[in-house]
Order: sequence, then structure tokens, then C-alpha cells
Amino acid sequence: MFLKDYPLSKVTSLGVGGPADFFIQPKSTHEVVQAQNFSAEKGLPLTIIGYGTNLLIRDGGIRGVVLQMAQAFAGAKVEGTILTAQAGCLLGSLSKLALHHHLSGLEFAVGIPGGLGGAAFMNAGAYGGEIGPLIRSIQYVQNGQPGTWNRDEFYFSYRSSRLQGDAKGANVTQAELELTPGEPCDILQKMDDFQNQRRSKQPLEYPSAGSTFKRPPGHYVGPLIEKAGLKGFRIGGAQVSTKHAGFIIKTGEATAQDFLDLIAKIQDTIRQGFGVQLEPEIRILGED
Repeated sequence: MFLKDYPLSKVTSLGVGGPADFFIQPKSTHEVVQAQNFSAEKGLPLTIIGYGTNLLIRDGGIRGVVLQMAQAFAGAKVEGTILTAQAGCLLGSLSKLALHHHLSGLEFAVGIPGGLGGAAFMNAGAYGGEIGPLIRSIQYVQNGQPGTWNRDEFYFSYRSSRLQGDAKGANVTQAELELTPGEPCDILQKMDDFQNQRRSKQPLEYPSAGSTFKRPPGHYVGPLIEKAGLKGFRIGGAQVSTKHAGFIIKTGEATAQDFLDLIAKIQDTIRQGFGVQLEPEIRILGED
């Protein structure tokens, strides 16, 4: 799919943001190569997104080419303890596939709404688990050329990976995850526990981009924001959740600028009141 001036608010969980000059949803590695070559030949910047669940796109949109790795690029299989999946596979679906094959390691991912490509990009994690340690190999396309990293070549850290470092611009197409055999009842119990915790603590009933800020050393974001008196604070249609202050939710009509202004307000208040600099966990892309 190749579209012009496509409204990116349609492909983000927040439902805000301006258009992409060109919007492509590839179905194969060959189409990823074509998209990268097209952007290079035309001198256009290339932006890669997944399901838009950890993303805030500014109101002016994104110039150049936006490549979305989502439903059209999603297939997975299991051989022994190795789960091989394309970048557009939803983490929750992969968690359930692992359960079906009596494999443990992906329980933490059952409620994470994003895809595998984005998870690798930011080393997504929850409840003590992360995707990075499970990765056995990564297939990618960079500068129009397919390649593969083995486990030793794909380094990662808290909410970061090689894809944000020297391999910035590489497009993950597939990953092999190495899991461990487990008892289905134990795996399911963990998944149910994590889902119950998520439902009880997170504002899933409202649009959001997930946890807004990275956890600063020695602190927890939600309690800091609550201590600062900002729980429930809103700017326009963006509001600090009253259920979990680490989340900013969309209430009614909102613009990307509402969210940007609220993020800045929180950062300024926490820095002045506690001497802590909050860094966004969500990706912020595009032009004002």
C-alpha cells in the first residue's frame, strides 16, 4: 500500500498527529528494500513505525516516507524452542503462541499492545521481563540491503537497542526468539496474573501511548508525579491519568500539542520539585 498525505492519527493509539507525505505498508522484505531505495533515490527521510502504541506524532505530521510494519507483515512459526516471527506480529499474539507450544519467556508480553519490530527497537519489557535477552537473531534491511545480526551483534539496554545507536535507520523484518519449555498451567497463570495487574493499575479504558516516561534511577515515575500534585492535571484533551499518574490519556478532542505541553509541564514540575529529569519513553516524531 502506497498512499500520499496519509493522516497518521489513524495508525496511532492516541489518535492524534498530522499526515505522512508518503505512507507504505510493506508485505515482504522485497517491498521494504523497494521502500528504502525509493526514499534514498528521492532524497526523502524514512521513518519506520509499528502499531503506533508507543508513539506521539506532532500535529504537522512527518515529512518523507513513513513505513509501517504491522498486520501486512505478520507471520510466525515455532520449531522446538525457537519462535520465529516477522516484525509486524503483535507481542500479545506471540505470547499466546508460545503458550500453545508450552514455551515460557514471553509471559510478560501478553498485555503489551505493540509489535515485535517496535519491541526490538526499544527493548520493550514489563513485569521484570524484556524482549532483548530472548533474541537469538535479527533480520533487517539497512540502506536497501538485507542483513542478519546474531545474538552477540544485537546489543540492548533499558528501553534501548542497537537500532537506536549505530544501526539507526535499519528496518527489522524478522526475529528469532529463544524460549524455554514450561508447564502450560504455570505459563497461563503468569499471563493471567500480569493481565490482572495491568487491568487493575493501568487506564486501559482510555487512549494512551503507554507509560509516558522512562523510570529514572532510584525513583518511580507515577509516585513522583502524584507527589507533585499533577495527578488528574490536564491541558486541552490530554490528562494525567487518575488511575496511574505515569500515563497520559486522551479525553475527548485533543491535539498532539496538548500532549507535548503536558509532558513539558510534568518535566518542569518534577525537575524543579525533586531535581529529577524525566525522559520520555514514548517516541515523539514529526513537525509542529
